[in-house]
Amino acid sequence: MKKIYKGLSLAILPVALAGCTNQITDNEELQWDFDHSVQYRQTKLSENSYNLVIVPKVKTHFNRLATFLLRHSKDICGDYGYKIEVLDGVQGFHDIEGSPNLILSSLSANIECVAK
Repeated sequence: MKKIYKGLSLAILPVALAGCTNQITDNEELQWDFDHSVQYRQTKLSENSYNLVIVPKVKTHFNRLATFLLRHSKDICGDYGYKIEVLDGVQGFHDIEGSPNLILSSLSANIECVAK
């Protein structure tokens, strides 16, 4: 019985690890990031600039969206040399208190990789 579980775990491990990788793609399809539990769309605008739209889910807090924006920007550019221009979706500090049923818009930003 132990051999079956060992063989099964060795067979599943590569598939499980492959699902954890974050791939940087430049198409306009919605992608899913399992680490942050967010969906996003990344579009390449030019050689060093990208548009990133992060789609909130029902229970996704703004701090998770903003953290994903920073981390994914670093992944796209490969370093900390990037500029972020936020276009839409920044939540106000008291928005949740004033409107508890507020539907947040997607966090949208342009990312420019700065060559060093």
